[in-house]
This record gives sequence, C-alpha cells and structure tokens, in this order.
Amino acid sequence: MTKHVIVNSRIIDILAVLMLMSTILLVGTSRLKVSIWAYAIRSFLLMLVSGLIAYFSGIYHIFIDTGISLVLKVIIIPGFLFYIVNKTKVKTEVRSIISYPLSLVISCGLVLVAYYATQSIKFETVFMRHCLPVSLAMILIGFFVMVVRRRSITQILGLLAMEDGIFFAALSTCYGMPLIVELGVFFDIFLGVIIMGISVYNIKIFRVKHIPK
Repeated sequence: MTKHVIVNSRIIDILAVLMLMSTILLVGTSRLKVSIWAYAIRSFLLMLVSGLIAYFSGIYHIFIDTGISLVLKVIIIPGFLFYIVNKTKVKTEVRSIISYPLSLVISCGLVLVAYYATQSIKFETVFMRHCLPVSLAMILIGFFVMVVRRRSITQILGLLAMEDGIFFAALSTCYGMPLIVELGVFFDIFLGVIIMGISVYNIKIFRVKHIPK
C-alpha cells in the first residue's frame, strides 16, 4: 500500500466512525430535530466518503452519486422532515418501547455483533478495515429504531439509516452498485420519505380535527 492509499484509508475510517456515532445518536435522543440533524450530518459524512472513494478508485460515476446524495440526502430530505415536524408541532419522541439508556446499551451490543460477524470476511477491494462492520451496524441500528420507536418520523429515520448502511456497504466492498441501480434506490427512498411524511401530516391533522380534547 502506498502512503497515499493509507492516508485515504485512515480518513475514511474516521468518517465511518463519525457516521456510526451519528447513527447511535438517533437511538439516544428523544428530540426529533436532533435526530434529523444527526441524519443530515451522517448523510454529509457519507457524501464525503463517496467522493473520496470516487477519487481513489477512479470510478467517476460515483461522483454522480455523491452529487445526488448532497442534494437529496443532505438538503431535500432533512428539509422536508423539518417542515413536517414544524407543521405537526411535534418536538419530541413519545415514550419508547425500550428506555433510552437500555436502547444505547443494545445499540453498542449491535455494533459488537457487526464487528464479530464481519471479522473473518476478506474483500480484495476493501481498503478500509472499519467500513463493512460500520455499515452493518448502521443497518442493525436502523432496524432497531424502526422496531422500538413510536413516532413515524423516527421510524422513517431508522429506514434511512438502513439505506445509508446498505449504500456504504456497497461503496466499501465493491465501489458502489451500477449507476442505474443506485439512481433507482435514490428515487425509491425519496418517494417513500415523501409518502410517509405526507401520511404523518395528514394523520396529525385528522386527530386535531376529529378527536376531542
């Protein structure tokens, strides 16, 4: 490995750990706006990783993915979720099925499971030793959030964490999926978030109008 490759690998390792921390923050906070900011920060870090991998590998269609991620996942989706939160005037998560301290402990356990499950896997194209377990941990934590949280917006953020984990795994193991596949995934995620966000807004309006106080 050249010095240039080692430096890139270490930078991406650091970004991967920061992405994992922002995902765990989703579990440890009850503030919806903090959760959305955590998603936006993770998306920005993932965009940086995508750009570095595109530069390192010379696969320039990944730059297209990076640009789409910047517009869609760092700007549009967080902005839309902030809009829904402001419109529904719901600021915090309702009581979770599992307490927040226990949720954090379980999330740390899921990280350990991810590292244990991937410790024997070797890929010739993987030059970042933490990326695959981090991506798996993000998927597991995202699924965990969808199961234990009661607010629909938080469940949406759990789904987005799973999508980020899958995208990161594809980047770190095989330098991304074919461009047409990734564009389809971006479109599906965007459409799903829009539909779920509109549903959350309509349910809130229905409750305000039809359920007596």
